[in-house]
Amino acid sequence: MTVHPRLSINAMCSFTWSFDRDLALWRDLGTTHAGLLEFKLADNPKAKMAQLQEAGIQSSTIIAASFDLRDPASWERVQAGHRALIDQVAETGGRSIYFTPGRTTGEPWRDVLKTFAEAVAPTVAHAKTRGVLAATEPSAMTSVSFVNTLRDAIDVAELTGLSLVADFGNSWMDRDFREVLRDAMPHIALMQIADVVIGSSRNPPPGGRAHIGEGELPLHRMMQDVLDAGYAGVFDLEIVGPRFDVECDETALRRGVASASALLAEMGI
Repeated sequence: MTVHPRLSINAMCSFTWSFDRDLALWRDLGTTHAGLLEFKLADNPKAKMAQLQEAGIQSSTIIAASFDLRDPASWERVQAGHRALIDQVAETGGRSIYFTPGRTTGEPWRDVLKTFAEAVAPTVAHAKTRGVLAATEPSAMTSVSFVNTLRDAIDVAELTGLSLVADFGNSWMDRDFREVLRDAMPHIALMQIADVVIGSSRNPPPGGRAHIGEGELPLHRMMQDVLDAGYAGVFDLEIVGPRFDVECDETALRRGVASASALLAEMGI
């Protein structure tokens, strides 16, 4: 199997695996881009980033810890973690780190946004000094994000200076997807792709995301919308189920990578 040169494989797809097992698969597949998870790097980030470089794999992003917006005393620890990751990305030629905005504090939405802006300001400032994009991702999961649409995420980016990660798995129901994507594109650090089983009243969806071609999204239309909006970066394959602790099926993942590569080729990318 040949992995498309603009396809990134995110370690979220194999959440329960170690970094070493992820790297072994990425090497075997011949991928040149991968999305990383902070906790998989934690015991020796410098050495693991070096291993990635030796394998000829570039980090498309690193998923970092989010803020607990209800606990300002915890923010300094998260900010320190972000600084360390930003430094690693800068030193290895990567592009970005990102994190979800965090769950609501229960205050009105714009007040929560002001709190978030205060929490992320040191991260944004350090990223700018190192030439790295610090980004956030709107998510349909209310447990990790008070920002649930790409439209609202544009307001977040404009206020905070953060870049954005846009994910089909979170944004496929956004109103006027094509137009919102165009407006968001100046802020986009990374596009993530996945499929989704929409389901019906008789056959409810299982939750989470599906591999490309195993769900019901109009993927060719959505991909064309992304390209028409001017996106020229890598496409990060991120497949997560409703429960992160379920063991990854390697056969299914390999099949999904092949399907994602085929989709990019079909789009003429």
